[in-house]
Amino acid sequence: MKESPYKGAVKKMKGPVRMNNWLQASYRMKSIGVQELRFHSHTQYEIYYFHSGNCKYLINHTIYDLRPGDIIIMDGLTAHRANPSLHDMYERSVVHFSPDWILPLLESLHMPELLAPFKEMNNSLLRGGEDGIRENIIACIKRLAILSKRKDEKEPENQAEMKVLLTDMLVQIFKLSRAENESLSMEKSDKDVHVEKIAEYIHLHFREKIMLDDLSDSLNISKFYLSRIFKEITGMTVMDYVMECRLNQVKYDLEMNPNKKLSTIAHESGFESPAHFSRFIKRKLGMTPTEYRYKKIEATQIKGDESNGK
Repeated sequence: MKESPYKGAVKKMKGPVRMNNWLQASYRMKSIGVQELRFHSHTQYEIYYFHSGNCKYLINHTIYDLRPGDIIIMDGLTAHRANPSLHDMYERSVVHFSPDWILPLLESLHMPELLAPFKEMNNSLLRGGEDGIRENIIACIKRLAILSKRKDEKEPENQAEMKVLLTDMLVQIFKLSRAENESLSMEKSDKDVHVEKIAEYIHLHFREKIMLDDLSDSLNISKFYLSRIFKEITGMTVMDYVMECRLNQVKYDLEMNPNKKLSTIAHESGFESPAHFSRFIKRKLGMTPTEYRYKKIEATQIKGDESNGK
């Protein structure tokens, strides 16, 4: 069989081969008020459906002002965060899935390109298209959420049904991705434009020492104004965002580069000293960098053993 041109773009998943690492689905989650929604990344692909509320969504350094019915598709590795209003009910459905888990089925159908939008569209918002397509996607998410939480989720018939449902969703998303995407021409407020520039600057320079004066001078914006609007739009302070960018880089290196020295990771991620690096990681992850790395290595070994039938 000819090798899929998309296989090389699929990231190898880490973690034990429990089903909830291959697919997680949540249907119509509701929340209001102060919420712990961190700027984060993960190795699974993500399908995010926005039902209602008042929410701005930050992906890397791009801000989306969401409308009901919006769908965001992400490769997961690009850091992202929702910032919903404290005063409105925030409702969304989310699916995380491993491309490795679904790729064999897509290849057997000669449709591996159904995963292409998650990489080629560079974390995009899908808006517009037929209502029937969105209704089908929501129905699939609802059923996946039920199946993924069942005690017998590992049973072959349940896994088969989940793969069929996910494939159906991927077909619908592929159709939407080919349609004209209104997000390309969305109007943005002056605040959104300023915050995107601030986030882009931080994304490019988080490995360096960043001061508010540097941002102010580079972007020609008052540091007091930029601090206020960044917090308002993203829900984070400027320095919180800097540190979250560093944290995501550290997690990536610890997982993907097991032989890289911790001192090198600390330096390349922008930490002033190995001691500061260790304290920060311990506080954020609840374990030392070495413990986090060993945990990921052990999880990968469990996955390999189970895949080999050991």
